[in-house]
Amino acid sequence: MANPMKPIQKAVIPIAGYGTRLFPATKAVPKALFPIIAQDGIAKPVIQLIIEEALLAGVEEVCIVAQPQQVDPITDYFSGTVADAILEKVELAAQADRLAEIGQRLHFAIQEKPEGFGHAIYCAKDFAAGEPVMVLLGDHLYISESKTSCAKQLVDVYSQVGQSVTSLDLCHESELSLNGIVHGSPAAESDRLFTLQQISEKPTAEFAQKHLRVEGVPAQQYLCNFGIDLLTPLLFDILDYNYSHRIVTHGEIQLRDAMSEMIKQEGMSGYRVSGQRYDTGNPQELLRTVNAFGLQGPYRDALLRKRNV
Repeated sequence: MANPMKPIQKAVIPIAGYGTRLFPATKAVPKALFPIIAQDGIAKPVIQLIIEEALLAGVEEVCIVAQPQQVDPITDYFSGTVADAILEKVELAAQADRLAEIGQRLHFAIQEKPEGFGHAIYCAKDFAAGEPVMVLLGDHLYISESKTSCAKQLVDVYSQVGQSVTSLDLCHESELSLNGIVHGSPAAESDRLFTLQQISEKPTAEFAQKHLRVEGVPAQQYLCNFGIDLLTPLLFDILDYNYSHRIVTHGEIQLRDAMSEMIKQEGMSGYRVSGQRYDTGNPQELLRTVNAFGLQGPYRDALLRKRNV
């Protein structure tokens, strides 16, 4: 039996979508490389911010699940190879060194044909090699509302409960068609911790009202997946079975279906993260992300000083 207490040292990040919602910009730049002004005031692409979220939580190796044509641009970015003029500036040379350091931790798994989020994660089976993994969405960024990063909050809970943990958020009934929704019972240890009984991918309002209401959650609101999962090796056994037997929802191999089976076989906790999530995968949400990160760190301070002049 897998040891659920083994530290999370590997992360899987799927990015193999076509970026159709951000076309035609994605014809020039893969959406994973879209720039965001990070909380430290440095311009970084989305994928770097996601990887740094994982590394800050203790991850050592990262597997990016990509289409074949996506590999070279990302590999080149994290090569640390830059013009000599960049290296002449100490602060920029340090950033180049950081890219090279991240590049040494990167692996790639190829998803030739998108067959669902679960299939994307399944493509990283050889990378996982029987280890527990952190799964992060390839277009979601996070801003913590505590001194601990969002992913690290999950890692701390994982160490405490000794089983898989999925991050949770509140969403309105109108957003059911966009999210995985969980049903569970509040845990005695924390009002943010839940013992899960069920996960449903994009349920109807009728199904959610009947089966997914959670004690203490306001009317017309539900607990939805926040976008970070810490999952034991059982995940890949179940994904293997689902892929072989074509167990699909909405025509695709779903990660949430596999997680629902994990709940039945070994249990799972859910933790309502102290933080906000930002989806960079469509124009409106990308703009919201840019604005939110722009109100962090040195740019927020500069803006406030300008307003006070």
